[in-house]
Amino acid sequence: MYRIKRRVDGSIECYKVPLVARGFTQQEGIDYSETFSSVIKQATVRLVFSIAVSQNWKIHQLDIHNAFLNGVLTEEVYMKQPPGFVDSSLPSHMCRLHKSLYGLKQAPRAWYTRLSDFLLSISFWASKVDTSLFILSDGTNIFYLLVYVDDILFTGSNSIMLHHLIQLLGSEFKLHDLGVVHYFLGIEVQSTGMGLMLRQHKYILDILT
Repeated sequence: MYRIKRRVDGSIECYKVPLVARGFTQQEGIDYSETFSSVIKQATVRLVFSIAVSQNWKIHQLDIHNAFLNGVLTEEVYMKQPPGFVDSSLPSHMCRLHKSLYGLKQAPRAWYTRLSDFLLSISFWASKVDTSLFILSDGTNIFYLLVYVDDILFTGSNSIMLHHLIQLLGSEFKLHDLGVVHYFLGIEVQSTGMGLMLRQHKYILDILT
């Protein structure tokens, strides 16, 4: 699939060509069972933003590279050899997938499970109200990590420990620290002297176009 990833101002950030599985051909009970997508609730985002602003915390935005490819499959899934990469000596053979691919019905669940397992191993715990919110508290400091598929917001009370935790994440997953949040879920985030201004200027223009 050919995609163009754009910045907030509409300019082109990069051209992407991910290999996407034809998930619509999957059959429940045969090559997938459970599905789940880690989508943080808007109310949770607003709540954490409010806490961060009131405490003067920086909100970091992290981008996980090819997040779904980190997920480990528990089901037996086969795929035709991708166009342009067919083995000429074995053209009729199939590929068995051990890791998830974009397009698979269970790919978001597999990625969430892998991320969740790692976060729990470093003392985070998942909120019972919103399972896409992970919290770490050591009695002195507290940190909030919000997950929307492969986009992550991360904030907390100790900036040095926050950067250490980002490095821990980077040791497990290939990620890019985008710095202070500026664009998330179609919302432009602008820091002002009074706090954060949230607007959807680009989103509105896209809808009008």
